[in-house]
Amino acid sequence: MKTEKQEKKPFVKTRTRMDNSIEVEFQKSPAKTLVGKILIWLVIAGTIVVPVASLIYTMWMASK
Repeated sequence: MKTEKQEKKPFVKTRTRMDNSIEVEFQKSPAKTLVGKILIWLVIAGTIVVPVASLIYTMWMASK
């Protein structure tokens, strides 16, 4: 039995409209791609981890 390979769809699809404007479509959800997952974790770290760490550092420096 031969297995058929699925055709890989591009992540970003661009089309040109009749008025020469460019339309961009995303084929996959960004959360399902590796780059999207990395960006999600960076946003989480930037909004939670970094402020908490800087607050702890500031309190530690103020106590000296």
